[in-house]
Amino acid sequence: MTKLVLFPALLIGLNLISQTFVPNDTILGSNLFQVEFSTDGRSMVWCEAIGGGKAKVWYTDVDLNTGLPNLTSGKQLIDTIQNQGWPYWGQDNVGKFFLIKNQYNQFKYIRRTGFNTLSTFNLGTINNDVKSLINVNADSTKNYFWVSYVIKDPNIAITTIKDSLFVFKSNNPSIRYYINSEFENNGGSAYELTFPRWLAQSELLAYPFRPNTGQPVWDIKFWNGQTQTSKQVSNDIVNSPLNHHVDDLPFRLTQFPADTFMFSARSANKLSIYKKTGQYFTLNPADEYLPISNLSTTLTLTSFEPFTICGNKTYGAYQVYTGAIPGNTAGEIWLKGIFNDPMHVQISNYPGEIAVDPEYVIGKNKVWVFYYGKVINAPVYNLHRCSTPLLIPCSTTGLRQNELENSARVYPNPFANKITINNLIGDETFTLTNVVGKTIYKGKNIQDEDFSILESGLYFLKVNASTYQYQTIKLLKN
Repeated sequence: MTKLVLFPALLIGLNLISQTFVPNDTILGSNLFQVEFSTDGRSMVWCEAIGGGKAKVWYTDVDLNTGLPNLTSGKQLIDTIQNQGWPYWGQDNVGKFFLIKNQYNQFKYIRRTGFNTLSTFNLGTINNDVKSLINVNADSTKNYFWVSYVIKDPNIAITTIKDSLFVFKSNNPSIRYYINSEFENNGGSAYELTFPRWLAQSELLAYPFRPNTGQPVWDIKFWNGQTQTSKQVSNDIVNSPLNHHVDDLPFRLTQFPADTFMFSARSANKLSIYKKTGQYFTLNPADEYLPISNLSTTLTLTSFEPFTICGNKTYGAYQVYTGAIPGNTAGEIWLKGIFNDPMHVQISNYPGEIAVDPEYVIGKNKVWVFYYGKVINAPVYNLHRCSTPLLIPCSTTGLRQNELENSARVYPNPFANKITINNLIGDETFTLTNVVGKTIYKGKNIQDEDFSILESGLYFLKVNASTYQYQTIKLLKN
């Protein structure tokens, strides 16, 4: 197998001195859990427990200059959920949205249509399955999206019953597709089954499975929404410590060729690079990383949250804990550099607290990591924001990865009279020019303009905002 080249030269310019980093961990609010940020960091949704297994779902915008969500005047109440109808972010060719299942078992998705502006759509109850552990895919090229859910074993004392994984499609939700079933573990959940992950910009659902009934470890399959079929993509040795953990399924590495992914394996406390060779993604032992090699061997890592900045620099935040189940024992949040970057720092400094589910926000000039934590046995979680050593010294002539993924989207193209633009933050200025550079329009309300009198041909739309400068978009006028 060809060794994955790690390009250490790409790390030049980060100017990080991890040994001197002092944690700055701030509590922003109380009774916030299941916090989820959009991939561009501009929006946050979360849950607020209200008792009886119910929670309110809230939304707010995030200031990318400060890394602060508006938890006072800017937050909006979305709905009330029951049990595991938690919000998750998805995307289609219209833009980003978050999906919830409310207390009446209705699936709703809520789009961000502008600064502090939302539109809500209701898919209804979608069959009679008792659904839990909802997730949704994000593919900006499709006019539909996929939703996965689990039907849990109603009686964990009956060992012949399994938890089952299903999906449905937003434009034809009456049809459900069966994916897989697994027996529950000692904790009363088939957890490794019930946290599948949709691969970004695809209709591929990655999920762990046991190739053999008695196998205590997991391999991974990809289910393809185009063909409605599954294919085994990893084949680790049975009982190998390199087998996969549910929370850390494949992360596509954009700085390397297609079909290159990073996995993590909880039992080995390792991160591993897998390269596709034929049918399988195969581990190259030379491409392993030991995120907690300088920590106590009694700790376990989970919820490794990788992200890439500047298009070619990958990092990950993760939680550690001391017990058998994450979220029940005290833990910490750490930040790890990947690909020969030696940075490895603790970014939370609340010893003795439970620390759960790190989430990153890539701001205008730096990166923050959020998590929700609490003192053991406390009734509610607090929202924490951690500073990191990560600055973003990107070239001013290029775009950062999150800008490329989340730039303004214009349709129809070609256009006849009106120009409609989605995926905006609300403070954009638009400049429309023709092929000889003449300005046709400049301002903030281009979507209100009628361009039917323009001659047919090629035009250029430049979109600028306070925190982003988008690439110029080519438009054709009919």
